[in-house]
Amino acid sequence: MIRATILIATLFVGLSLVPTAAFAQEFRNVESLRALFSTGYCAVRNDAEDARKLFATPPGTKEEAKLLRTLVGQVCGFVVYGGPALDPDRQLMRGVIAEALLDSARGKKKLADSTLTPFANLSADAIAAMDAKGQASVVGLDFAQCIVAASPDGVKAVLKSNPEWDEQDQAFEQLQPYFAPCLPNGAQMTFSKLALRGLLAEASYRSLYFKTLAGKN
Repeated sequence: MIRATILIATLFVGLSLVPTAAFAQEFRNVESLRALFSTGYCAVRNDAEDARKLFATPPGTKEEAKLLRTLVGQVCGFVVYGGPALDPDRQLMRGVIAEALLDSARGKKKLADSTLTPFANLSADAIAAMDAKGQASVVGLDFAQCIVAASPDGVKAVLKSNPEWDEQDQAFEQLQPYFAPCLPNGAQMTFSKLALRGLLAEASYRSLYFKTLAGKN
């Protein structure tokens, strides 16, 4: 687990949240990790448009749930080899799909579709209407966007690392100096490494999208 401690979390329009965090379901063995990533990459291969639409949709909403059911359920059913079907946490699935989109976009400009722009700053009412997981995702994404801006190469190293190997741990260690400065003045957030990796992937997707749209990439 990755922990950062501060006093008060204030996000976007001033809504105060104290996420104790985060995403309960973890994937601790090779088979389940491979199944998770295989599902996300399958979703992008089969329906890249809906995959991009997912990131135009805030977490913790009915629209997000509907898109994830479509992306994961129809063609890319989530089954661990030799085991029962699993129901991955929505934020983990968003993160893996973001990684798959980033990989597919290397050297291309397919992210800059103005009709599928990543969701913008949310009102206090919109955040309050989310469930607890959606609110934690929004706070976590704000944190991740700061880290992407502060250490883009460090984040790339995390996303290039194999989540099954120690190289991911080493890449996260290089990002540690950016954690405390990227948190608002105060709160406690605890993320599994896989959840934080997913938040960094979505933040990287957002960054690449807007840079591409602006003609900077």
